[in-house]
Amino acid sequence: MVTLLLGLVVPGSAAAQTFLPRSEDYTLRLEYLWWSPRPTGQIQKGLGDFEGTLLEIDEDLGIEKGKANTFHGVLRLGGAWKLRGGWTDLDFSGDVFAARPFLYGTLVTRSGDQVVTSLKGNLITADVEWDFVLQDGGFLGAFAGVRFFDVDTLMVNVATANRVAETDRLPVPVLGLAGRAYLGERISLEGEVAGITAGSRGHLWEWAVALRIHATQNVAGTTGYRSLSLEGRDDRDFFGLKLRTWTFGLEISL
Repeated sequence: MVTLLLGLVVPGSAAAQTFLPRSEDYTLRLEYLWWSPRPTGQIQKGLGDFEGTLLEIDEDLGIEKGKANTFHGVLRLGGAWKLRGGWTDLDFSGDVFAARPFLYGTLVTRSGDQVVTSLKGNLITADVEWDFVLQDGGFLGAFAGVRFFDVDTLMVNVATANRVAETDRLPVPVLGLAGRAYLGERISLEGEVAGITAGSRGHLWEWAVALRIHATQNVAGTTGYRSLSLEGRDDRDFFGLKLRTWTFGLEISL
């Protein structure tokens, strides 16, 4: 994706640089994305010397497709520098009868017990971007920032009224690349990739692509695909979450 954008943004001849990206003449850019992924991944929570059961988020807990709509904003500081921010509202839940016995922290579940699970919270992003390529055909930039996860997890065994509730607040630094290429004044293609790894302790990777149709210089509709993968391990606890599906949105540049 980065190679494709670089090839489109930096054309091979001056003659190709005839389409001016008028939509990049803005101070503030706002975007709202509708995103409804079905979570996959695994979680595990131990207790003392006991390892908890490694549970599949979708199969064992029945967590279904939920809301993860996203609001993005970009403030152009002048020249090639930008401030970027975003907020994603996370809201997922599951309700199943356990197909097997399992242990999750202090929660003991027998086969056939009804288990209700909820995963709610926020993903807040903040980045500083520097566009090292800024041409008539678009831009390509590098950014550094943070992804802050504020998530409440609740798991209840309805049969015994036993429950485990916890709140995780996790700031994760990231590095990434972002670019947009204009295929004329009405169509643009955008890509972004970011992440970081801590080896066996975990990682965060995210990428997104989007196709935009620019109705005017200031308004564009968008469709694309977004993927987020988060994994972390702490002693006997493990959390792995993957969110990915199509996005649809509206962008306004002021």
